[in-house]
Amino acid sequence: MKQIKKEERSKKLIKELLNVWESSVRATHNFLYIRKVKQIVLKLN
Repeated sequence: MKQIKKEERSKKLIKELLNVWESSVRATHNFLYIRKVKQIVLKLN
C-alpha cells in the first residue's frame, strides 16, 4: 500500500476515501445514526 502525505492528498482523493469510509461505517455500525455519520464526514472534509 502506498502512503500519501497529508499535504499531498488531493481533494478528489479525500472525497473518495471519505465515501469508502462512510459506506463501510453504514454497513457495519448500525448503532450510529445517519446524521451522526454525516457530522463526522463534515469534520473530516
